[in-house]
Amino acid sequence: MASVNVHGGGSALVGRDAELAALGEVYEVAVAEGAAVAIVAGEAGIGKSRLVAEFTDRLDPVARTVRGECLELGADSLPFAPFTTVVRRLRRELGGDAIRDLLPAGGLSLARWLPELGEPPADQDPAQGRSRLFDEVLTLLEGAAARHALVVVLEDLHWADSGTRDLLAYLVRNLEQPGLLLVGTYRSGEVGGADLRPLVLDIARRPRGLQFELGPLDRSQVGTQLAGLLGHEPDRALVARVHERSDGNPLFVEALAADPANITPSSLRDLLTAATARLPETGRSVLRAAAVVGHEVGHELLALACRLPDEELEPALRALVDRRLMVVREDGYAFHHALLRDVVYGDLLPGERRRLHVRCAQAIHDNPALVPEGRGAVELAAHWNAAGDHARTLEASWRAAGDAGRAYAYEQQLRLLDRVLDRWDTVPDPAARLGVSRAVVLDHAARACVNTGDFERGVTLASRALDEADPATDPQRPARVLATRGLLNRRAGRDGDADLRAALATMPADAPPELRGQTLAMLAVTVGLRDPDEGGRYAGEALDIGRAHGLPVVQATALIASARVAAATGEEDRALALFREAATIAEVTSDHYNALTALLGQAYLLMGAGDYGSAAVVAAKGRATAHRVGQARSRGAALTGVLAQALWLLGQWSQAREVVEDALTDDPPTMTTAVLTTLLGEMLLAQGDLNAAAEVAAGSPGQGTPVFAVAFRCRLAVAQRDLEAADRLLADALDDPGLLGPLGDPWTLLRAGTRVRRALLDTAGPDRQRRELVERRTEQLQELAARVTADRPVPSAHLAAFHAEIAQNDSRLWAAAVAAWRGRSQPYELAQALFGMAESALSAGDRAAAQDPLREAAALADDLGAGHLRREIDLLAARGRVDLASSEPPPTPPPADPFGLTARELDVLRLLADGLTNSQIAASLFISASTAGVHVSRILAKLGAGRRTEAAAIAHRAGLLPRLDH
Repeated sequence: MASVNVHGGGSALVGRDAELAALGEVYEVAVAEGAAVAIVAGEAGIGKSRLVAEFTDRLDPVARTVRGECLELGADSLPFAPFTTVVRRLRRELGGDAIRDLLPAGGLSLARWLPELGEPPADQDPAQGRSRLFDEVLTLLEGAAARHALVVVLEDLHWADSGTRDLLAYLVRNLEQPGLLLVGTYRSGEVGGADLRPLVLDIARRPRGLQFELGPLDRSQVGTQLAGLLGHEPDRALVARVHERSDGNPLFVEALAADPANITPSSLRDLLTAATARLPETGRSVLRAAAVVGHEVGHELLALACRLPDEELEPALRALVDRRLMVVREDGYAFHHALLRDVVYGDLLPGERRRLHVRCAQAIHDNPALVPEGRGAVELAAHWNAAGDHARTLEASWRAAGDAGRAYAYEQQLRLLDRVLDRWDTVPDPAARLGVSRAVVLDHAARACVNTGDFERGVTLASRALDEADPATDPQRPARVLATRGLLNRRAGRDGDADLRAALATMPADAPPELRGQTLAMLAVTVGLRDPDEGGRYAGEALDIGRAHGLPVVQATALIASARVAAATGEEDRALALFREAATIAEVTSDHYNALTALLGQAYLLMGAGDYGSAAVVAAKGRATAHRVGQARSRGAALTGVLAQALWLLGQWSQAREVVEDALTDDPPTMTTAVLTTLLGEMLLAQGDLNAAAEVAAGSPGQGTPVFAVAFRCRLAVAQRDLEAADRLLADALDDPGLLGPLGDPWTLLRAGTRVRRALLDTAGPDRQRRELVERRTEQLQELAARVTADRPVPSAHLAAFHAEIAQNDSRLWAAAVAAWRGRSQPYELAQALFGMAESALSAGDRAAAQDPLREAAALADDLGAGHLRREIDLLAARGRVDLASSEPPPTPPPADPFGLTARELDVLRLLADGLTNSQIAASLFISASTAGVHVSRILAKLGAGRRTEAAAIAHRAGLLPRLDH
């Protein structure tokens, strides 16, 4: 067999110049403009880690690189594995004092990873602690990058636990400061890779994001790699054979190069098996023990697992390193490639595997310092489980589940608790071993489901816990489980009322105040809308408990319940103040769920009051927060719907459309999708794009469509002259018992109904049946209008417009409608009322009275881009011979834009030139930070600028910025 350096030193990286250049460019962007993210995908053995290592080796020496790896341990994986490694390596490089200086004062959630930081804070709500942990990791990374450029490499993300994925997504959305580059690798085609796909797509869309997949080497590149491995130029036939057998996979090429005369193995697994078979027995035994220890192998633990004296172990390890089967790490070793470990572990005999796992478990039990800090319990659980020792698996898994919960790794906690429950009946007296009953384990599992979002499963687990709970020995347990089940039912869309009442009834007098307070607060939320008096009593009692015992989560929940009760009883100002107080408390304590709920409540109240500008500001703030903390598809989706609707009503149609289209790319829940697609359809219809509006209607949800969406379909059918469909939709909506409920939106339906009625009347002629239908619909609409409360300015304006529409040509009623809409910040509604006023004047033969309102309506329609209304105005003006031309001279047109920037890009350019970041631009324009970044990238490209400052200078020279200011 030929002598090759595949078993010795490394070879040069081949065929990856373009990828290295791309990584270099994104690093330069990260340093100059702001934190960036790069994701490298590819099949196993394609060279992802090799590429990243080459990239980091070429960086300026002042740049710091820290690496962390995900581990393939299933339920036993270490939560946040790559990030805990990164943080601990930063601690070693920077020192403990520097780490403390970079972090905020007080109790730190990072103390769960770095115990020397002190005691971590006690969390009333696990979500608070998790949010605080994420904030601290972000602060630490940005602080470290402020000193020296920092590259954080996260390997094998296809094995990432859910906590790691969530933390990475949080960092991607929130890292802004220059000097930091995150680089991740993952194996495409792996099952875990599917969980990464939404995040990878998000990264690819970001202006400072890079994503690519490594492809195979071509024949020439395989030849270059072989030459480096063999130490001489290979002949063409060998290159062709190896290229054909390897499919251009560098690891496969390397394995084939180890024995170029033998290219018959059917798979890479066979090649790797053959490589290990050539080892002496001592080397094979060390490799087998290392495969059981894990991908990364501490020297001391490996020695105990092998049970070899140092004089035999060290030469064997040297041989494995020389042959590039293993590589040296900080205080141990790692397999050259995860596939090699898989092959070696898979070839172990059952008895051999169990024996080695027992050795590892016993060694870790005797000396937990053999594994990295914080991994003792989870490593023990993995080894005892693999060894088939049910009793010790039960004990270790229970301890590891506790560690996972304290580390905010709730999905892993739930999997470990599942294992405890699975082993429960296989072990003698399990309750005595753990010191807890099965009801307690089930309760912990149900509470974990609150945090994983698996609400239905949590209800099932809580029900089992209630069946097994013994009030005689654990008097608080039934109340605690009932409260958990009530919360799970709430999160699942049910009220949870019965469970929460039962929890209070069974709660002992000495129950912890946080349990009693939170149960009362949740019950206040569920019953407050049905029975304001009862809800108010519960909320008041909960608020007293929260304030007396310093429980901010209880206080925020109680304040939200009180605000809803106040809103239901007509005390809008008091409700708004309570929502604001709740939001302030929740934001200070990182209680994101209550903070977003309070902001959503404010936005709804402001919308109801007709203060759309304030509603848009609150909704935009909430939407940005929801994206930052990973709740974009829940509370964030609802806030997006409010924001888009507020912008639409304010006449800011281009911004509203941008918000809608941006939000729909996040695949929001069904109800929010219905809201957003309806708004998009309304905008398209109002702009006069009938075909596009019809496409939106065809693609939006049909079953269970809210009334406001039906109203849009009515207007669309009228525009399409399909009056039978329009009337059918209207009739079904008028029969809807939920029409006056929270999602009924009767005003929208009344306005759409008047359009249908008008179209039916205009086409009735002498048709008696059609006229009878018109009379019937008129009566139904008037009955509905009489049932709707109109005691505030905007509802009053709607009612005035409705009466004018029904009367049709009553100039007095149309004048009242115009007066009602003035000053209400709804230009489209005002324009329609002005059109009706002009139409009624023309019907009375008063052309002079029609001219001013019709001109004003035309100007508003032009400003809005309301093409459909503008065409109606032009037709009416032509029929009535009204001159729409204003006596005022037209404004001087702005100078031509030589760069082809859109109106929105000009808005972004002005803010960019003022020095605003992407996040600040997004907040100013009510768009997402990623959308703002896309605009910035397009502006730079159109201006031919490499940096933001250069773009501002070009814009100033071209006269764009003075024009904008003017």
